[in-house]
Amino acid sequence: MKRYLRIWLVAMLWLPLYAFSQGNPSTINSVLNGRVVDAKTDAPLEGASVAIRNTTHSVVTDKDGKFVFRTGQAFPYVLTVSYIGHTTQDVTATSGSIEIKLEEQAVQLEDVVVTGVAEGTSRRKLSFALTKVGSEQLNTVPATDASQSLRGKVAGLQIDQSAGNQGATVYLRGAKSINGNIAPLLVVDGFVTALDLSDLNPQDIETIEVVKGAAASALYGTRGEGGVIQVITKKGKGLNKLNIVVDNEYGISNVQRTPPTSQLHFYKVNADGSFVLSSGNNRTLDFKENGFSLNQHRYTNYNDNVNSMLSNNPYYTNFISVSTAGEKYNLYGSFQNQSKGGVAGPISPDTRRTALLNVGFKPNKNIEADVTVQYFNRNTPSASLSSSGAGSVLYSALLYEPFIDLTERQADGRYAFKPYGFDIQKFNVGNPFYQLSYREYANTSNNFLIGGRLKYKFSRKISAEVNGAFQNEYSETEDYYPVGYQTLTPEVSRNNGYYGLSNGRVASKNAQIQLNYNDKFGDFDFGVNLKSVYEESRVTNLSGSGYNLSAPVKSLGVVEAATRSTSSSWSQLVNYGYFLNVKSAWKNKIFLDVLGRFDLSSRFGSDVAAAFFPRASVAYRLTEDVQLGAITDLKIRAAYGRAGSLPGFGAKESRVSLSSSGGVSYTRRDNTDLTRAVTSELELGVDAVLFNRINIQANYATATSKNDFILVPAFPPTTGTAGIWGNLGEVKSSSYELEINGNILSNGKWQWNAGATFSRVRSKITSLGDVPEFTSGDFRKAAGISPYSYYGYSIFTNLSQLEVDDKGFVSNAAGGTLRLEDFTTNQLGFVVLKSQIGTAAELPVFYQNAATGNNKVIGDAQANFQVGFTNTLSWGPLSLYTVLDWKQGGQKYNETVNYLTYQYRSAFTDQAVAAGLPLPFITAVFNAQQTTDYWIENSGYVSLREVSLAYQLPVKKLGVGGVIKGAKLSLIGRNLYTWTNFTGVTPEGWDIDFYSYPIFRTFSGRLTLNF
Repeated sequence: MKRYLRIWLVAMLWLPLYAFSQGNPSTINSVLNGRVVDAKTDAPLEGASVAIRNTTHSVVTDKDGKFVFRTGQAFPYVLTVSYIGHTTQDVTATSGSIEIKLEEQAVQLEDVVVTGVAEGTSRRKLSFALTKVGSEQLNTVPATDASQSLRGKVAGLQIDQSAGNQGATVYLRGAKSINGNIAPLLVVDGFVTALDLSDLNPQDIETIEVVKGAAASALYGTRGEGGVIQVITKKGKGLNKLNIVVDNEYGISNVQRTPPTSQLHFYKVNADGSFVLSSGNNRTLDFKENGFSLNQHRYTNYNDNVNSMLSNNPYYTNFISVSTAGEKYNLYGSFQNQSKGGVAGPISPDTRRTALLNVGFKPNKNIEADVTVQYFNRNTPSASLSSSGAGSVLYSALLYEPFIDLTERQADGRYAFKPYGFDIQKFNVGNPFYQLSYREYANTSNNFLIGGRLKYKFSRKISAEVNGAFQNEYSETEDYYPVGYQTLTPEVSRNNGYYGLSNGRVASKNAQIQLNYNDKFGDFDFGVNLKSVYEESRVTNLSGSGYNLSAPVKSLGVVEAATRSTSSSWSQLVNYGYFLNVKSAWKNKIFLDVLGRFDLSSRFGSDVAAAFFPRASVAYRLTEDVQLGAITDLKIRAAYGRAGSLPGFGAKESRVSLSSSGGVSYTRRDNTDLTRAVTSELELGVDAVLFNRINIQANYATATSKNDFILVPAFPPTTGTAGIWGNLGEVKSSSYELEINGNILSNGKWQWNAGATFSRVRSKITSLGDVPEFTSGDFRKAAGISPYSYYGYSIFTNLSQLEVDDKGFVSNAAGGTLRLEDFTTNQLGFVVLKSQIGTAAELPVFYQNAATGNNKVIGDAQANFQVGFTNTLSWGPLSLYTVLDWKQGGQKYNETVNYLTYQYRSAFTDQAVAAGLPLPFITAVFNAQQTTDYWIENSGYVSLREVSLAYQLPVKKLGVGGVIKGAKLSLIGRNLYTWTNFTGVTPEGWDIDFYSYPIFRTFSGRLTLNF
């Protein structure tokens, strides 16, 4: 096997050199100078493809639309000229010069797509929904990573980023599980990978294709239930010319928003405003004459610890790419270096470095080959901070009262372990500046992807493709606490030093072989594809740690032997897939596609290892038969398909057999009942073009997801705990989607391109099988409700919420013994008892229901709808680009402000004290940090995601046109502002907001040079 691999690699490296050496014909029989322009505006078309029919000879036009052919072909010969957004033309060249004018054509139905189809297919012939996001939308404001690139640009797509130090997670078309969403499969250049979108550099991406549901993703079988996102990286362009792009961006990042906190305190003060302290540095509450209301005072020394912790930090990206192409080859290479200072000052910047090499060659008209080599390196010190909760960067900064300066230094210049005032507030959390400055933490990963593709045409009708890829990710985490590290209470595992080291490796490989048959019979086009797929991945982890260091070095060799611990784990996955795809078209207006995929997977027992995934779709281009005026192209389509997903490693061995010998024990065995989770989807849609310039896609999809995976705790035997994986329930989802984009205005120097997306996605649990309803975290799982239904306590804020029985008693509050007239609302809007209002006993009234333990469904995280807007407005060399992201409705549990209230640090505390309410009232609203509807807030927002103001510099006027082909200067902003009523850290994300690592924004300048 290794011998064949070496031969294959040598061939891959040799063929590009062969292609270079064969780049020019040995005999020149004609020289053709030409120019390609837009037929309407006469503007030159850069990057147009010009090829001599029935040969491998092709060139690409330069920025002036010009090209030169030096060829062994003698005049006359036929040229095929194509350019994105224009009609492909065949013209005959009879002499040494020619000008070719291309007519504008709708982009939507002419693009070739490669996702969800066995072979590259024109969107004109596509019979299911697919969204394609191009380089301009991706690279005008290149996101910090590719996971951010699709915001506001794809209908039916939801992005979950609840922490700013992580990449976002992308979901498509609603819940596929009772626990919510399933992430889509990521494919890079045709290779199924274990990469994340956050690994990828957007500047290397040519297009992203999104297949949203099982109606299309059935092609990917067991891996396709969450939909598919394919990233297509850039390839070389420019005939025998070297194109160099140097792109540098520098700026700052800071926090977009943080929760409002209490600005006042309610303790007795001296004349100078300092606290009145008793023995032990204890403060005294400053009660009013009534004995329960409190006087409020401003802090005399106010330190903005949040701003000190989350100050401006540098952000920069350096990028260079080199590309070229010839008649028989293309080459693209790039390197990026990125540093994100993030928002936590004491933490070193997160860095990422990426490199890409794409080589393509076509030594003759029958052979095509491509090789890609991709490298990704990440160093993420911010991973030392919890993304949320008590260990997060915001937790201490928000909860410490502002009379304490967390940036206070000791005599040796280091941050103070206990800054002044620590023993006054008595908040039992250490100074984060001290912790972050003394602890040394490193988190690195190196990822390699090497892939190759070879296609051979046996004849005009028959071809074969072989491709394969290897991916390896190596990760390492190192954690070090020096000897003498201080903690508030003695911690034996930290105070005398600690060292931990963990290593992980993910090794995956996949291979595919495909046979293609395409033919034409009269008005019928017919094609068959037969494909075999092999996928394998193996994950290994090794870790060790210990404390009581004998020397101040980072090594497991210096930890005390008795404290040293090690662990290891591994998992493996092997999938086989086989599919047959039959497609046909009649007169280029009626299209039929039928596919069946048969899968085998190691994640299932022998009884259910195999599964079948069908797909059938049909489309009809109505405008081929009916003229519809302004509607220049209209296609209606319908598709049905099924796709699945896999359980975690070990689930198939989760059945047990019991034995009893001196106690109860169990032995794991095959879980032969565990089957695939499967989603079946019906999709109906329309693709249209208005006025030959506006593209419209509208979709309706309904999906049913069955056999979700759930771990059932069966019983606790004496020698361990047995948990059995089983299949559970059914979830149904419906999606309404609309995408509109195109050229709105084209008038001389003025150009306006715009796009809009709309989606409404609703999911509901329809069955739990024979399992009774239950609560998972903050969410209720029951038939008839959303998988994102919050479940908890309810505080009444309106008298209309009280229910009265037939005897006149309020049945859902106060034990059912009081009448409606016994209740009222206080000045903050809470329902209270009339007998308690204005007294020390005043408390909010809670919903009661003995049958449910006083709990009920109190909210739903699902958005009502989501809208995205993209706009590019240009005038000559000036252009303005914006992306707006709008989420309407949906709710989120604001546990951040809930816990701030417990510590009397929220803005609500100031309001309640100012209203004269007693402190027990505030504590009651806090409700022991249990999920309560008062803290379930509307998480809708409108966010200005991307802004770019760019100017194309006049390089010729500046006298550098001989060296620099183009230069663009841009001012860029990302995540600039969010309008929302949510008062926590971020309205984004599905679950809870509990001191999440904040979302940060960047302001930068960018200079792009083309050589």
